[in-house]
Amino acid sequence: MGASESKPTTRTFVPEVPVQFSQDLIEVLEVIPQSDFTRLQDNALKLESSVEAELERLKSEAHAILSESWSASASIPPAGPESLTSPALLSEIETFKHHLVDRQEMLAKRAEEGKKSGYETPREKLIECLTTNDRRPLVCLDEFKAFKEKLESTIA
Repeated sequence: MGASESKPTTRTFVPEVPVQFSQDLIEVLEVIPQSDFTRLQDNALKLESSVEAELERLKSEAHAILSESWSASASIPPAGPESLTSPALLSEIETFKHHLVDRQEMLAKRAEEGKKSGYETPREKLIECLTTNDRRPLVCLDEFKAFKEKLESTIA
């Protein structure tokens, strides 16, 4: 039951040949004030300073881009009452007004032509008949024939 040890033991290897360091190497190692901990701290500080320098560079680039966009937007004249009186804008407004008036006249003309053609009343009678007799559309056959005749006469 107690064949294996409960706590692991640390093994120390002893070389067969005695290791000897030169006196120069020992003196250099004793003179160096850095340890592993201080080297890690120095590396961390160098890394932080390089990251900070890169962030500072990116910030200055972003600031330059922002100032360029601000200066570009400042050069555009503001849209105020004085910009509404420009001759180009006034001419565009006039052309749009003319197009609108022409369009309204054309729609009114088409509406009058539709009333003159005479198929509006048979159409209305057919629609009324179909809505009242929604289950029996054959009742509206006479209204359909009248509408069809008027429609064919206006097309031909």
